[in-house]
Amino acid sequence: MQVMAGTGGGQILRVDLTNGQCFREQLPAEVMTAALGGRGLGAALLSGTAGGDPFAPGKPLVFSSGPLCGTATPLSTRCVVTGHSPLTGTLFSCSSGGDFARYLKKAGLAALVIQGESSTPCLLQVAPDAVSLAPATALWGLDTVATLQQLSGEGGCAVIGPAGENGVLYASIETAHGEPFDRGGLGAVLGQKKLKAITLNGAATTAVADQPAFDKALEDLLRLFRASPFLYGPLGIRQYGTAALVDLLSRRGMLPGVNFNGFAGQSAQWNAAALHRRYNTQGGGCHDCPVACKRLLPDGSLLPEYDALAGFGGLCGLAGLDEIVQLCRQCRMLGLDPVSAAATLALWSELRGQELDSGLISRLLTEIATGGAQDPSLALGAARYAAALQQPGKAMTVKGLELPPYDPRASTGLALAYATSPHGGSHLPAWPIASEILRKPVPTDRFSFDGKARVIAMFEDANAAVDALPLCRFASAAVELEELAALLAAVTGQSYCAADLGRIGRRIILQERAFNQGCGFTAADDSLPQRFFTEPANGLASLDRHRFEQELAAYHRIRAAQCL
Repeated sequence: MQVMAGTGGGQILRVDLTNGQCFREQLPAEVMTAALGGRGLGAALLSGTAGGDPFAPGKPLVFSSGPLCGTATPLSTRCVVTGHSPLTGTLFSCSSGGDFARYLKKAGLAALVIQGESSTPCLLQVAPDAVSLAPATALWGLDTVATLQQLSGEGGCAVIGPAGENGVLYASIETAHGEPFDRGGLGAVLGQKKLKAITLNGAATTAVADQPAFDKALEDLLRLFRASPFLYGPLGIRQYGTAALVDLLSRRGMLPGVNFNGFAGQSAQWNAAALHRRYNTQGGGCHDCPVACKRLLPDGSLLPEYDALAGFGGLCGLAGLDEIVQLCRQCRMLGLDPVSAAATLALWSELRGQELDSGLISRLLTEIATGGAQDPSLALGAARYAAALQQPGKAMTVKGLELPPYDPRASTGLALAYATSPHGGSHLPAWPIASEILRKPVPTDRFSFDGKARVIAMFEDANAAVDALPLCRFASAAVELEELAALLAAVTGQSYCAADLGRIGRRIILQERAFNQGCGFTAADDSLPQRFFTEPANGLASLDRHRFEQELAAYHRIRAAQCL
């Protein structure tokens, strides 16, 4: 079977776990044109479901690929999961590169929509000619590695571990031969639905409408990739992986210390060079990715990337590389988001006045994931844990999402982006690190708030469009919407320009913000923890609250003028 992106690619599979009904439907062409796929399609399919309990059986969880997935476009083999996050209460999208996206497309699907709740643990098996729900009692209780081993050879696989089964609000969804859907706690949603695993298979291919135009657009894209110092340079992520960011961000004052206090550790003990010396790392990446930013052991095992390294090495203050790597592996096995886990335990350390070590962290991670923690509120994330101890200002969160290990005192754009992100405290919706640290597409002053409201709004729009295709965020370090529009036009046979993608991205952001408003969020929730305005760190001054609030108000005026 051959799927035409933008036309026949609009088929979705709806699965109701309550009654076992599964059926395919064709989305109207106008929905696919407006949403494209990925994050855009997820937001469109969740429209009208705002409010209420994120764990309610009727709440859908959407896995979606995009029009470029299945073509020769590099960095496009990605899948986005979208749902109502139990951790943040917002609409949440999380992207994963690897085989799961490829097999979703091979199954002939633009999206998989899961609703309902099974009475017993189950396994969803999807193929082009058959869909089945099988008992998964024998898999329930297994860690993610053991579960994936049991399902090896089944095509694309996504599974939850003990954390998802036990309702940890920052539980992840792990995949075979790819990245996890790690942030936002959507693994806990699958656990509530009693869905242990999903397997996908098929043989569908993605057609390209205009092959000569596609070849030309692809050539332009690859040329820009090769010209990017961040991607292909001698100190870039192709050479050293994302751990190359450790030294760069440390020098910029962006590497955080314990619970976002000043960093006082030895990052040279767990930077890219240390990782390579210790493990003789090899390059690897998501399916058909020429950048290959992952670092692998000689046996093919995946080593942690910057966010997880800096989570335990920075936020938790650990120094031993082997210890950090082992804790990251433990998070993967348990099905825990390592960033939220590290941030929650960093808060625990500050409030308890107890220094963390690897043995203590390992014990706490196991207790949290298996439901045996002495303090059950640790499984609810940093914001709820701090509230339970009547210290809400100590949680380094925005809208309930633990901040990733990038200190906003080193980047005014990042500070504003954390506050405005529709997903909670994430750097990815706007990704101002591109302009303020990597100096792409144009450099912006990281210590000035001037004009940042419009910059962040533009970046949010552009990155939402990238997530609808979807492409890896690192593509934005080399190319702009113009190049991506040319690829999309060639694949679909429809006319697209950069402005079209910008409008699609803006619609996605407005849909997400509208969903959040339906859940009770207001402009007052676009904020930052007090610490960043009152405490300097890493040789940097605290943020100017007055200028932050001025630019935040300007951002709100921009979005109000664009309302749906």
